[in-house]
Amino acid sequence: MGDERFVFNIVWTGDTFTHLQVFTASVLAHCGARLRFVGNQCPPSQLDAMARFAEAHPGRVVEVFDLGTTRMVRHGDALDTVRARRDDGEFFCLLDPDILARGPFLDRFAALADDHEGVTSGKEVWIESNVRPDGHPGVNGEVFFDRDGYVFGSPHFAIYRRAALDAAVERWGVGFSSSGDADFAPGVRARLEELGRGYWIYDTGKVVNILMQGDGCRFVHEESPDLVHIGGVSHFLAPPMTPEGEAPVWGENVRDWHRWDGMEVRYAAAEFVAEVIEATFAGRPVPAIPAPVPDAIRARLERLVADVAGVARRFGPGHPGYAAPG
Repeated sequence: MGDERFVFNIVWTGDTFTHLQVFTASVLAHCGARLRFVGNQCPPSQLDAMARFAEAHPGRVVEVFDLGTTRMVRHGDALDTVRARRDDGEFFCLLDPDILARGPFLDRFAALADDHEGVTSGKEVWIESNVRPDGHPGVNGEVFFDRDGYVFGSPHFAIYRRAALDAAVERWGVGFSSSGDADFAPGVRARLEELGRGYWIYDTGKVVNILMQGDGCRFVHEESPDLVHIGGVSHFLAPPMTPEGEAPVWGENVRDWHRWDGMEVRYAAAEFVAEVIEATFAGRPVPAIPAPVPDAIRARLERLVADVAGVARRFGPGHPGYAAPG
């Protein structure tokens, strides 16, 4: 089988599909893989637009799967639900909606999947290093490597061998959403410590990836110049909100996370990309790159302007495959 053996699950939140479907269209244009759209507290107009997108791309979208929740759930919870309820064969795959393709990219990852149980990619344009900072108590989503070169992997683009993934989930009682002691079954904390990867908190998929490797699975993380992940755009368009002193409430669309430590550049980059998409859709000049962005990252964003504007023009409003909400 060719690319069609890979079914990438894309979790859509709120009304992000309106803006980011052009990125997904670029992915379909440069590979033969199939997709599943997973609606995470998406309004009916967005689900309808996803269905129309699927109709415009025959055979490429296997399903629009609505989680049916009243509030937005964590990315890992959404992936755990799909893994439990759907089986696409040899692989379980995931892809963030703010990833675009510049050219053919899947052949290299498919070759890696022949020799590894886990293959990941998707470095964010706003970050300078994906290595865990010295002394950091957790493994954030953007942390793909430990300081000794160990591969934590990425939650943004991943190909798993389904049998190995299922075996680890069943053996250890964990999932993509497992993030800390409150989520751990008996024995998980001790095993993480035994493997030398005992931390306070873990982002989506990190615990599964560590335990799979502890069971003998092989993981690799590699970047492709033809696969571009912005990072944080969905979070900007449909953000969670944590009221002071309360548990997180997801999907309230309050953009307050730029105040969190270390989030200034990520927020600025995500906001900028959203504005570039909107400006291109409307036929307006694209905005200037915001001031908080360091020079090294500014250079990436300068190239990204052409990429984002290009996919927005090629696949956006007016293109036969574009599915406007409504």
